[in-house]
Amino acid sequence: MARAASVLVLLSESGGAYGEFSEALKNERTARGGFALTVMTRAEFGPADLGGHDAVVAVGAGALRALAQIDAPVPVLSVLVPQSAFEALNNGDNARRWTAIHIDQPFSRQIELIRLALPEARRIGTLVDAAHPERLQPLRAALSGTALQLSAGSFTGEAALFGALSQVLEKSDVFLAMPDPQVHNAGTVRNLLLTSFRARVPVVGFSAAYVRAGAVMSLYSTPEQIARQTADALAGWMRERSWPSPRHPKHFTVSVNPHVARSLGLRIDDGDVLRDRLIRQERQP
Repeated sequence: MARAASVLVLLSESGGAYGEFSEALKNERTARGGFALTVMTRAEFGPADLGGHDAVVAVGAGALRALAQIDAPVPVLSVLVPQSAFEALNNGDNARRWTAIHIDQPFSRQIELIRLALPEARRIGTLVDAAHPERLQPLRAALSGTALQLSAGSFTGEAALFGALSQVLEKSDVFLAMPDPQVHNAGTVRNLLLTSFRARVPVVGFSAAYVRAGAVMSLYSTPEQIARQTADALAGWMRERSWPSPRHPKHFTVSVNPHVARSLGLRIDDGDVLRDRLIRQERQP
């Protein structure tokens, strides 16, 4: 009888979203079978721990960096990592055996959500670190062919962030938050949301925490949804012994903050209604 594939799940740290993902993947494995799972944190991990495993699921950027540092010789699936961080680490020989389910949503989906929820919005604002202007290119591409305009700002250093934000908000009907830690972190989110609220510009976030903090809505994938897609990728890898190309999440959630919407004078559908409309549109040929 053939040995079941052995998969190492390497967590950047225990608990939080990483722990939720780990438990959800264990549940997927129990329901589907076909592979064995070993879970450990980056703090516990050493190169010898790769022995006997056929593939690694790297959960979070810390875990991915640990594997890059030792040039891990096994196939690696990156999850809960932004596309920009994955691409920065995925180079050279790694490119042939690494793939990813990015944590960020495709811009086409984000733009369509804005069109559905805020049909009167015409100008979409966003901010990027001046060191990485290339991060705007996929957003520009998603906006091409639509009636929507991009109002983008850039900044260098946190001291310049809110000046750049104020300029962008003056020319925006909605502000799209992108998962850039230089822009959106524990030290900036509260003031960013307050500044946007005072300017009467709704913010579209990228996490459940963001909508709880005051974004009018957020589009994101839960750890459980990423775990379901991860199990699908592992099943395909066991059949084909090759990964799919890096991709964005298949399953997603839309959350709406009705209190913020009312305060801004906006009428926005329930998050489940918006998600179902997005799913139907994505299924259309």
